[in-house]
Amino acid sequence: MKEKQINQNWKEFELGELLKLKGGFAFKSSDFVDDGIPLVKISNFNNSEVDLSKSVKVSKDFLDKYAEFKLSENDLVIAMSGATTGKIGVVTKKNIPCLLNQRVGKFEINSKNLYWRYLKVFIKSKSFQKDIFGIAGGCAQPNISSKQIEATFIPLPILPDGTPDLKKQKQIVAILKKAEGLKDKRKGLDELFDEYLKSVFGEMFLEEDFENVGMGDEKICLISGEYGSGASAINYDGKNRYIRITDIKESGRLKDEQVSPSRVEKKYFLKRGDLLFARSGATVGKTYLHDSEESNYQYAGYLIRYRFNDKVIPEYIYYYTKTPHYLGWVSSKQKVVAQPNINAKQYSSLNIPLPPIKLQEKFASIVSQVEKIKDKLKDEKKDADELFNALMQKAFSEELI
Repeated sequence: MKEKQINQNWKEFELGELLKLKGGFAFKSSDFVDDGIPLVKISNFNNSEVDLSKSVKVSKDFLDKYAEFKLSENDLVIAMSGATTGKIGVVTKKNIPCLLNQRVGKFEINSKNLYWRYLKVFIKSKSFQKDIFGIAGGCAQPNISSKQIEATFIPLPILPDGTPDLKKQKQIVAILKKAEGLKDKRKGLDELFDEYLKSVFGEMFLEEDFENVGMGDEKICLISGEYGSGASAINYDGKNRYIRITDIKESGRLKDEQVSPSRVEKKYFLKRGDLLFARSGATVGKTYLHDSEESNYQYAGYLIRYRFNDKVIPEYIYYYTKTPHYLGWVSSKQKVVAQPNINAKQYSSLNIPLPPIKLQEKFASIVSQVEKIKDKLKDEKKDADELFNALMQKAFSEELI
């Protein structure tokens, strides 16, 4: 077994000695049907439970025909290409039956000395994600193989004879579960505020009849449909932030991870009020509103920027992209292929109802008030996040137990 001694209580073991990463089958688009067995694709998860509510399906006969690709409850899967490379998902009971699609890998533990929940925590950790991103490359279309993942190492507490300590793995998982519960509780507050603002937006704008204006219309745009920089991402230098598709969370906010562009290109730096649209991959259609006065944010090539004039309030456009109308439009524009895509021309043709500026300003004022309330609660949320992140760092050493 390939291993590296960390200290007398811990060792790093090569993943390939403890498990195998099984790749999915390359089902063809001609196999897809309206009612059948769902396929687990990269777009069905993002470091959480597998979500098959919008899955592609194949004939029920395939369940026996491709039985070796059948997934079970608690199976851990990982994205192996595209913008979400390295992200994981957990198959739940409600997902079954389902089949594993290409470019998604399933962890098959073949050692009694590795606890699956410990593996789950580890592969979600920053250290593992950093390793995977480094192997896959910080380019627009990352890619990684089963063998490359199996060649990485996992730190494990050990018994006096040098074998992995299963009991301590379970203790570590129990501690982190409690900390994550506190973190998720704080996270729920952000989701509640977002739902409130979506509701206010609907009452103010979606029940009225306003003039429709194209997203890229010069009536409202100063910069229309500009693609980002093709620079790759490297380690964060503390000066500039490089925003990639994978940095945009479901909520529209940025993840905490910080990286910088390998080359600085001033024309791709953002100004307050710039709105970014993801144009490819699992996050296609997602938006990010840059609401900071800081000007050291550069955006990547798979994002499209719009900058507006004084006839439109950016917050209004941003919250419009949370409405069922916009989400339905995104769904209709995606190409039914492995890698969804919406280009700048299509985004610019999106018709948006344009209410009077005073009404937009009123909504922006409500958003501002909500943000002030959230700022007051930020310290509590920060405490919970810092606790969890600190415990995560200590989890894979002898400092936690």
